[in-house]
Amino acid sequence: MKKVLITGSSGFLGQNLLKLAPRNTQIIAHYCQTIPENPGSKLELFQADFRTGHWEFIQKLRPDIIIHTAAMADIDECESHPVPARKINFETTCRLSDLARSLGSRFIFISSDVVFEGNRGHYKEEDKPCPLNVYARTKSEAERYILDNPSNMVVIRPALFYGSALDSRPSFSEIMFRRLRSGQNIHAFTDQYRTPVLVKDLANAIWELVHHDYCGLLHVGGPQRFNRYEMGLVLCWIFNLDSSLLIPVKSSDVQMNAPRPLDCSLDSSRAAGILKTHFSDFEEGCRLAFSEN
Repeated sequence: MKKVLITGSSGFLGQNLLKLAPRNTQIIAHYCQTIPENPGSKLELFQADFRTGHWEFIQKLRPDIIIHTAAMADIDECESHPVPARKINFETTCRLSDLARSLGSRFIFISSDVVFEGNRGHYKEEDKPCPLNVYARTKSEAERYILDNPSNMVVIRPALFYGSALDSRPSFSEIMFRRLRSGQNIHAFTDQYRTPVLVKDLANAIWELVHHDYCGLLHVGGPQRFNRYEMGLVLCWIFNLDSSLLIPVKSSDVQMNAPRPLDCSLDSSRAAGILKTHFSDFEEGCRLAFSEN
């Protein structure tokens, strides 16, 4: 039985990883503050704040695989607090990858599609990152460290992931769906493009990579390129909601602390070629995620 350590297990992706974990897997679910709400029978919870230097437990646990999802992920918060952002997103990732290497463990790091400058989109793994903000820079630097010290490791750049959260903190897509369903207006960007991926598809792809021999960079996104306004229109069409509630806005008209790339859509053809995981188109994914809500 494989022993898998999942960092950030109480997050949106982390909880979906717990829910979809293979039966023949022993899970060590790390969390910092919030206990994950979906503990399983073969799950061991472990609380630790990596900023305070609690590392010895990993060596004692000797996981076969480390899936590192924990991050300081709020882009504007990272811009305002660059020191903790670097410590969590870069330094912690480097140290975990070093530990994985010393233990002979497979290391899967969850990076981000926003490492690109966003001038053209459809980015491939070979394209050079050009981060525009602190968050993206810490992710890009962590990627570089891992790739410059190669071993049994995968750096996943996921696209914007959507779907139903498994706790009380709704995802952006849930917020959009709930507001539209309740007749509330919602502002949606028309000029920021992504290749949204259903969070369950992303989690399934990660579990497949746990047992795969692929190493290196891998883009994992959905098959379609959308801005958020277009995503809202798809939700309205599927669930017969009032599309006039969607208010189109440009990101340049909204004051944000950190700059964002306009088009960080991904070319995920490599992942589609090496993995058996099915990546839903946005309509299919929304039906799967929200039909029971």
